[in-house]
Amino acid sequence: MLCVMGRKRCSHGKVKANCAACNPCPHGRLKRICADCNPCPHGRRKHHCTDCNGCPHGKLKSNCADCNPCPHSKRKDSCAACNPCPHGKLKRFCADCTGCPHGKLRWRCAECRRASSAR
Repeated sequence: MLCVMGRKRCSHGKVKANCAACNPCPHGRLKRICADCNPCPHGRRKHHCTDCNGCPHGKLKSNCADCNPCPHSKRKDSCAACNPCPHGKLKRFCADCTGCPHGKLRWRCAECRRASSAR
């Protein structure tokens, strides 16, 4: 099992927790996000249902700035001041922390995405 940037990778080259081959359900999907394996009474995926996992403000708790505030009036997980990388940016938008060999953000690089989908 490879470990890239602190995340364990499976033999399929994917992050182990996000690999449908390593964590399958009978419906051929990733087990934790399958609406058939983890249904809510509202017909949605349970972790995306505002009725099951909602806050009093009508949003998902994780997406609500009122339930997850930071002192900078943002959502805590989206605040570069509360969750900075060493370069002073939000880590997921820092090309130095999550960059690729092509000098771009890995998730925005067409060459890296093409290479990972070919695996």
